[in-house]
Amino acid sequence: MSVEQANYWYPSQQGEQNEILPKLKKNIIHPSPLVIFLEQTPKLLFFTCVALYASFVASLFKNAPLFDEQNIIALVVTVISCIIGVAFTMYYFVSDKHVYLLDFTVAELGPEYECTAEECLGPIANVLDKECSDFVIRVAKVTGLGQHTHLPKMYHGENYVPKSMALAREEVETVMKACCDKLFEQTKIDPTKDVDCVITNCSIFNPTPSIGAMLMNKYKMKQTCKNWHLGGMGCSAGVISCDLAKDFLYSHPNSTVLVFSTENITAPTYVGSDKSKLMFFTLFRSGGAAILLTNKKSLIKKCKYEMEETVRIHNAIDDNAYKVIFHDEDETGSDGVSIGRTLINYISDVIDENVKILFPKYLPLFSKIAYSVKKFFAKENEEVTCNLDVRKAFQGFCIHAGGRGVIDAVQKKFNLTDEDCMPSRAGLCRFGNTSSASIWYEFMFLERCELLQKNDRVLQLAFGSGVKANSCVWRKLN
Repeated sequence: MSVEQANYWYPSQQGEQNEILPKLKKNIIHPSPLVIFLEQTPKLLFFTCVALYASFVASLFKNAPLFDEQNIIALVVTVISCIIGVAFTMYYFVSDKHVYLLDFTVAELGPEYECTAEECLGPIANVLDKECSDFVIRVAKVTGLGQHTHLPKMYHGENYVPKSMALAREEVETVMKACCDKLFEQTKIDPTKDVDCVITNCSIFNPTPSIGAMLMNKYKMKQTCKNWHLGGMGCSAGVISCDLAKDFLYSHPNSTVLVFSTENITAPTYVGSDKSKLMFFTLFRSGGAAILLTNKKSLIKKCKYEMEETVRIHNAIDDNAYKVIFHDEDETGSDGVSIGRTLINYISDVIDENVKILFPKYLPLFSKIAYSVKKFFAKENEEVTCNLDVRKAFQGFCIHAGGRGVIDAVQKKFNLTDEDCMPSRAGLCRFGNTSSASIWYEFMFLERCELLQKNDRVLQLAFGSGVKANSCVWRKLN
């Protein structure tokens, strides 16, 4: 089976076998023991310097009593050095500047929610012009989506039912239950007492009370549990939520954060004739992900990954980029989300800006030193290129499943193989564009295929309205 044919295979459970798996595993370039050792060089140098300094101080006391006048300066220097050393060591080893991924789940809705490309409009086709419905179905067949993606309840009846707050809420609750019930069961976390913060994101549907409050009400969480809901943040909001969770955990030791990432398909349903707004039907599908992040020392051994880096970039300063994905009304007053044809160009620009910050951090040691020297001596406004071998730096890639063309463009930009992009294409085919949750469906593909080893890194790259490009790097712990 070729990689192209295997794009339609997405494992339904951990350890599921497929003939494409050996090729996927062979494709990964795992870090060598030498590379892992060199990554620890800064720490080794620090402790070596401490040992040498201690030897030097000890030599000062060889020829005189400890409190002799001859040694008073050396004694003062030693005491001050010890205080600084202890303070640094406590900060480095004791402070909770770590964020761990305990576990995560994705919503896999039942067969009653499934739809094919031809059925992606459901009863809505009855209220659209034939030209519009034909356009949607024609485009839906070539976007890379398969025949078993999911759409909410209003897309499956015989008669068209206008969108409503009740239907939108029902969709959120369905996805929420599919994610969170499974996550709490897997982790043995009690939502009534073990969750200290809830962060939710949904771009289009933002009810009152918030989706965060909806989740806390459903699982009867403790009154001291903090919560945030992020609205209007687009397809890259999943990384933004994790970045916010990181900030919370940095300032709240011994805590656990639940992130719920989804997009609502009911709320932005469009019944007009603007083709830029009709594009929504061809790509977006119901889905969501629930993620548990923690810095509790008692849970570290159970955690699967550690968050290493997050980088967030936006280009809202550019008016055209800002409006390339836009929620508004058409000339008849029908509201919908328009998706501009030039989107991929703006996405490419913000991705470039994002990796300018991210990639230098993952250069090999000597390349990193050379890059730093070039950066130091570079003239003002002179750009220093970072020649990172992306496939050696990261072993797993979760590229936002924004569409077949978007994945192709990112693959070409970073010189990735078809196997590297398999999680993204398989996720797009099986679940469609699930917006901010898509990178977690792709992460689940990596987990179920058991492709990664200890110390392997996963790069999540998400992009969307604003225009924004956000990245997150995870390191496998065991």
